[in-house]
Amino acid sequence: MLVLALCARPWNIDTSLYTILPTASSLQEVADAEKTMGEQTMNQLNILVGHEDFQTARNAADWFDSTLKGDQRLESIRYIVSDKAIEETADYTYRHRFSLLGDSYIQALSDTAGVQFARGEALQRIYGAFNLDNLSHLDEDPYLLGAQAFDRFTLHSPLLSNKLSLKEGRLVASDSTKTYILWSARIHPSEKGIASEGHVLERINKAIDTLRERYPEISVAKSGVPFHSFESSKNAQKEITWISTISIILALTLLIAVFRTFIPIASTLFSVFMAVVSALAITWSTFGEIHMFTLVFGTSIIGISIDYAIHFFTDWKFAKENHDGREVRKRILKGILLGFMTTELGYIALSVAPFPLLRQMALFSATGLASALCTTLLLFQAFPKTAVSRAGRATRIAASLAHMYDWYYRLRWPLKIALPALLCILAIPGLIRLNIQTDLHNLYTVSEPLKESETLANKIIDFGTSGSYYIVKGTSTEDVLQKEEAFIHKMEQAKKDSVFLNYLATSYFVPSQKRQQEFFATIKQALQGDAADFLKSQQLGSDSLFQKSLENFSPITPEDSFPSDWQNALQTLWLGEIDGAYYSTVLPLHVKNAEALSKLADSCDGVYFVNKVPEISRSLTEISHILIILVAITNLLMFIIFIPVYNLKTAFKIVRIPVCAGIAVASVFGLIGIDFNFFAIAGVILTLGIGIDYSLFFRESGNHADTTALAIALSAATTILSFGTLSLSQFQPVCVFGLSIFIGTLTCFLLSPLTQKRN
Repeated sequence: MLVLALCARPWNIDTSLYTILPTASSLQEVADAEKTMGEQTMNQLNILVGHEDFQTARNAADWFDSTLKGDQRLESIRYIVSDKAIEETADYTYRHRFSLLGDSYIQALSDTAGVQFARGEALQRIYGAFNLDNLSHLDEDPYLLGAQAFDRFTLHSPLLSNKLSLKEGRLVASDSTKTYILWSARIHPSEKGIASEGHVLERINKAIDTLRERYPEISVAKSGVPFHSFESSKNAQKEITWISTISIILALTLLIAVFRTFIPIASTLFSVFMAVVSALAITWSTFGEIHMFTLVFGTSIIGISIDYAIHFFTDWKFAKENHDGREVRKRILKGILLGFMTTELGYIALSVAPFPLLRQMALFSATGLASALCTTLLLFQAFPKTAVSRAGRATRIAASLAHMYDWYYRLRWPLKIALPALLCILAIPGLIRLNIQTDLHNLYTVSEPLKESETLANKIIDFGTSGSYYIVKGTSTEDVLQKEEAFIHKMEQAKKDSVFLNYLATSYFVPSQKRQQEFFATIKQALQGDAADFLKSQQLGSDSLFQKSLENFSPITPEDSFPSDWQNALQTLWLGEIDGAYYSTVLPLHVKNAEALSKLADSCDGVYFVNKVPEISRSLTEISHILIILVAITNLLMFIIFIPVYNLKTAFKIVRIPVCAGIAVASVFGLIGIDFNFFAIAGVILTLGIGIDYSLFFRESGNHADTTALAIALSAATTILSFGTLSLSQFQPVCVFGLSIFIGTLTCFLLSPLTQKRN
């Protein structure tokens, strides 16, 4: 059934850095639009090819373009700006000239001297010494309104970086030594970000390497989210491989050293295998995909799921009396079930957090743990009695551990209280220095080569995007465009106040229907009666075609087809309909005063300011505080669960162990100067479930303290090793998560003997 579940859906491993982030709490109303905006921009990439000699740079860029041209995994490539593309834009602006003239021309036309203004502009274009306008449509467009609109979208377009210019049909930019040619592309949405040998980004990277070999003096800079997702995916695959390998090898080494027979080792590995397969199948079926970092986090399931099998086979092989599988299950059942419930409670607490990745990881781990429990209780009971091992390394270790833990047992009750209390007192200096904060900047570290490449590309291209933008929400296309235009008036004033140099908006390319009608009415009122006289005075013919073009006026909409040069911009700016509402984006460019940006959206109906990094950092910090409350609630629930099972005093003894562990984790993080962030607190929640198992098993050990001590030592060792290897991860959330559970589990292991009771 599990195999069928895995095969029921196509494999879809998500590697996007964007999708693992939660939605900022202040942006819930436009969360879907904000997500769509991110998805539309995350497939865009830019590559710059530079050399001191432009011709050499051009030859190198031409070779690179020819290598990748025709790849179906690239949705679009923008390299050569051909005459055909220019003609396409000119033809479009001519056909829709009445809608695309812009405010400044319409304002001048609406003045009392508007006709003279239009005549003067037209005559200058017709008879000017450097006229390059197409004059073949003078009968239909005697005032050359199409040429005016064309200039607005070419010479004065905010689409062009202030450092980019057109040379021999290519977009070029220069620094003090080299001329760079821009090659840009959009990856097809169906192409996943997971690193693989046949991936289009792998092909692009190989083409860049070959380009550097062919042209040793060429400088190449690459920029774009796909490169980061691909690199993080590649690193994650490596980490999954070595973390899983190390965890399995260390666990296997421990099992061989202790059991030294085939059945316990093979059965334990089978339990781990079933846990991983179950976790994959259920997570896949539930979410329809699995994130790469869920797999990285999920490697920890190896250390957790192995615990039940270890407890079973330690009792089965090393107990003082011979037990078959059913008898072993009966003896350990209470401790295992209570431990399972508390651990699952920790995972349930994690799933409450509004964080998609954490929910997926919680389901993955909870399912794997449930599978390990079922394997232990339902399958291992079939094992017959075995000869009890009376000697050997394992029994000597068990005896030594039992002797050591006997010291805990013989402590008088004041000392049993004093030890955890002393730990809490020693933790005070660390707690004072503790910084409960989640900063998104600290969660992802860019590799130096990619960082240098991004820095150079941003310096050369300088598009001016800052990561801050506005989302406009409305009930219809027209409503969104009208709200956007109302907001643009404030943007224009901010531009004059030097808050930013320019901006991009859908209404720049597609004005609202209302505005287009106003433009057309102004043009018609000003020029319709003058056209015949103007054409006659210049001996250009009659005005019949001009009058006909006025009759054929038709407004444009964001759903129309646009020139190819506009498509990329509009794909980012116009988000369209999402769940019954309509959205667009407004991008400020070359921001000078970042603090003033958020105030512009104030009192503007349907306009939301988005500053992704600080918003999500703030949201994660808020969630961190929620998780701290969940830690307290989880402890309380465990306490309540244990009262009817044991009694009030015993429940307190058991719960104080994970509480002390959580305090120890927070203190260590404070002492070493690491932010006690979202992932560290998530680790504390899991520590409550994982570490409390040790207290429960000691409580239920009775006269089997030696075998219980051995089982707990083995379980703790595999868990500590599993999460200890996670703490070596280069991905900061995984590292912090692993370190948190490593410290917490170690503390629980050291303090758990305080709960033991002997018959």
